[in-house]
Amino acid sequence: MTNDNDDKGKKSIQQMGAFITIPFVLAVPPVIGWLIGNWLDKTFDMAPVFMLSLILLGFIAGFREAYRIIKKFGEDV
Repeated sequence: MTNDNDDKGKKSIQQMGAFITIPFVLAVPPVIGWLIGNWLDKTFDMAPVFMLSLILLGFIAGFREAYRIIKKFGEDV
């Protein structure tokens, strides 16, 4: 009986850890896209083209990864 409770506790901790990372997964890719896009725009003198494209790509990547985390760890919620 104790082993079953230990498994549930470990799984709950894993789920909590995975769900805590979601805000970072959603925030970091667009920021990185902004930084790289801003640098590329200054380098090639193409004002907002690279910045907006890479921010959008960052949002897409972030939401995709958040979806994967929720799908993987949210099955038993």
